[in-house]
Amino acid sequence: MMYPYKLIQNPYPSNPTPTIEDTQILGGNRHKEGKSAVLSCIDDLFSKIKGDATEKDFRLITVIQDVGSGKTHLAFHIRGLQQLLGSAVISYSDLAQISPRSMHSIYGALLRGFNDEYLNDLRKNVIYYLKDKAERNIKNARKIFGYGFFDSIIGKKLEDKVEKFLQNNGYVLDSDAVDKVLTEEFSASEVSVLKLIIEGKFRTGIDQEKTLEEIIENLSALARMNLKFLKKLTVLEIDEFDADKESMAFVKAIVNAHLPSTVLLLILTPASYEQIRIANSSVFDRLEKANYKIDLAGSNTFEEILDIILEYIRYYDKGKNFTSQEEKDLAARIKVIYDEFPDFRNVRSMINILYHSTENAEVRDASAIDEHALEETIKKIYPGLRIRGSIMSVPVSDFIKIQKNCDDMQTRESDLRAAIRNLVNHAHNMGSVSALEDSQNTSGIDVIYN
Repeated sequence: MMYPYKLIQNPYPSNPTPTIEDTQILGGNRHKEGKSAVLSCIDDLFSKIKGDATEKDFRLITVIQDVGSGKTHLAFHIRGLQQLLGSAVISYSDLAQISPRSMHSIYGALLRGFNDEYLNDLRKNVIYYLKDKAERNIKNARKIFGYGFFDSIIGKKLEDKVEKFLQNNGYVLDSDAVDKVLTEEFSASEVSVLKLIIEGKFRTGIDQEKTLEEIIENLSALARMNLKFLKKLTVLEIDEFDADKESMAFVKAIVNAHLPSTVLLLILTPASYEQIRIANSSVFDRLEKANYKIDLAGSNTFEEILDIILEYIRYYDKGKNFTSQEEKDLAARIKVIYDEFPDFRNVRSMINILYHSTENAEVRDASAIDEHALEETIKKIYPGLRIRGSIMSVPVSDFIKIQKNCDDMQTRESDLRAAIRNLVNHAHNMGSVSALEDSQNTSGIDVIYN
């Protein structure tokens, strides 16, 4: 069995939250414009940083649109972009998943939002930095790895001890020696962050006694370390930002601190934006002054949704089997659903329909996502739903065919005549009119009301 359009798999995601592979796909002009704006901000900031970062090297981006419009998908897509691997490390956190919310739980979510590859790279670079100190006989540096004069006499290599530690085989560094070496170059908050990274406790070593000011200083220190050891910016993506007091206080503190070499990307709905305006004018003022304000208005138009739907097929159509006629036919079917069912006029709902319709077509070995697949999906997933305003409860599949045939001038008259006959017969069955009797003297239809 093969999926429609000779695809080897269903191109549409089945989960409300996109997977890493799903987010590689980005359709829709509004979303592509949003992506370009974010990349422009990151590239611009990256090009301006010379040497050590300062509080001037901070940018704020807001992404605003309704639920189901693809905001989270855009954030995930940016997080996974290969072109940013050399310039930024990105943390994604969803405030809706944090309960209860506090400055410590939000801070923990930001740290957990960084991927393992980043943490391993940063840890390795810090360890190699200390190794370089030891090789140059900097005071206390060799003590860090427990490497002494006797080790060098018997032929043990410093590199071996460093590699053992990097492999996490239980080898422990001399904490006091680490403190003495690091404090000569780094601040107290930077030393604290570096030690957590070295010890592999970056995500778990959250001191619940820290104040908000101390937490922000730790984030600032982390941003400086990312720039120093990785030569990269820090991007913090915070999804589902709303008028929660703890969330607003935390974000306000980040903005006020102007974290160095950092881009803060806030994702929220228009409703949340309005609630923030009412609840905290100070935070709202900061959002209004964002460096980039990405409004995805228009992302739920038919053209935008259609491009997103088609982009999934194009991405998985490795053999280029999806023809322009098939694209046109699918667009016509989607247009009917979009026009007749307001509940489906968002990316999330439409993709859900397409996922199930594709599965239905695959089971029937259909070569395309046809009217039957769409109708069966809507009846199964949304039972009781019918064409808006339909007197005769016209099935979706029939309505799609009617819409398609309206463009055919050769059949339009006969189809319209048949439709009127069917409507009169339906009215007769309902008891509203007498049985249909065709006139012998005219091609018209006589209807007698009861």
